[in-house]
Amino acid sequence: MDDASITELQHKEVLYHKMVGLYPKDPVYLRRLVELQLQQGNEKQALEHMRQLERLYKQEGYSNSAQSLKELRRSFSDVHDTHSNTCHPFLSGIKPEAIQILMRNAKRIFLNDGEILIQQGDSDDSMYIVLSGSFAVLVLYHKQKNPSLVHMLQEGAIVGEMAFLEGSERSASVIANEKSSVLKLSSKRVLQCLLKFPDVGDYLRQESTFRKHLTAITSNATLAKLPEDAKTTLASHAEIIHYPPFTVVSRASKKTNWVGIMVSGLIRTVAEDNIGNSYILEPVKPSDTIAEMTALQDEVSTSDMITVNDSSVLQIPMDKFRSVMKDNPSVRNRLIENHSKRISDTMTYINNHNK
Repeated sequence: MDDASITELQHKEVLYHKMVGLYPKDPVYLRRLVELQLQQGNEKQALEHMRQLERLYKQEGYSNSAQSLKELRRSFSDVHDTHSNTCHPFLSGIKPEAIQILMRNAKRIFLNDGEILIQQGDSDDSMYIVLSGSFAVLVLYHKQKNPSLVHMLQEGAIVGEMAFLEGSERSASVIANEKSSVLKLSSKRVLQCLLKFPDVGDYLRQESTFRKHLTAITSNATLAKLPEDAKTTLASHAEIIHYPPFTVVSRASKKTNWVGIMVSGLIRTVAEDNIGNSYILEPVKPSDTIAEMTALQDEVSTSDMITVNDSSVLQIPMDKFRSVMKDNPSVRNRLIENHSKRISDTMTYINNHNK
C-alpha cells in the first residue's frame, strides 16, 4: 500500500471516529470504523470496537448480528497476536463477514527452522496464511540437482493458493526459515467464501499470477541473481502469453516491445546466412530468454522464432526491463556475455554446415 493510500485511510478513520461520536447508536459508522482499522493493522483498536459494536447490536435487538460478530472477534483473536500492530494483508483487504467464514475450522500450525510445510509435487490443495516467522519457496527445475530459491514469504503472505485454484500439483516446496507459524484454512470454507465474496477470489488469482511470474523470472539462472525488489518489479508488470503450435513469436530483423522468458513448450529458431541458406538452431526451452538484446543493445532479432507446440512466454515490457537492468549492471553484463556466446556458437554451427 502506497503512502497516499495510507494517508487516505487515516483521514477516513478520523472522520468515522467523529461520526461514531455524533451518532453513537448507529452501527453503520462503528462497523466502518472497524473495517478501516483492520485495513491499517490497528488490531487492538479494531477488537475493542468489535466488542462495542457487539453490545450495540444486542441493545438494538440484532441478536444474529451480535452472535456473528462475537464469533468473528473470537476467531480473529485466536489467529492474531493482539500485542502486534501488524494486520495480515490477506485478511486486512476483505470484509469481516468473509474473514468470519475463513476462520471457521482454521488451525494454527507451528514449524521449526527447516521443517517442510509444502513439498513440490504433492497433490494436496490446502491454503495457509503466514502468521509469524518466514518461509523459503524452493523450486527444483528440470535437470537441476538442487532447488532454486524463488521467493521468501514473510508474515501475512498467502501460501498454496495456486494448487487450490488450479487443482494442480504443488509447484514449489515451502520450508520454514526459522521458528514460524501458519494458519491452515479449511478448503470447504475457502470455497464457501469465494462463492459469497468474489473479491476474495480476485485477490487469490492476482497473488497466484504474481507468484507464477516470479517463478518464471527466477527459473533463468542469470535473472535469478537480481535483488528481490528488482524481480518483484519485473513480475508485477509482466504478462504470460500463450501461443498455439506453429505460431510466429518473433521475426528476424524486427524488434519486439518486450523481453520474454519461456515458461513452457518449445520454440524453434530459424536463421539465414548471407547467401540465403536457412538453419534450424538450438530450440528455445523453458527458462531461456527472448529478445533481451533488443532491450540491452537495441539490436534486432537475428532469427525467426516459431512455436512447435503449445507454448507460454512471460513477456516483460521493454521499458521496465531496461530500467531494472540499468540499476543492476552485473546482471546486465552477464546477459550480454551469454548472448555473445550463443552468437558465437551459432556462427560456428553455420560455418561447419557450409563446409
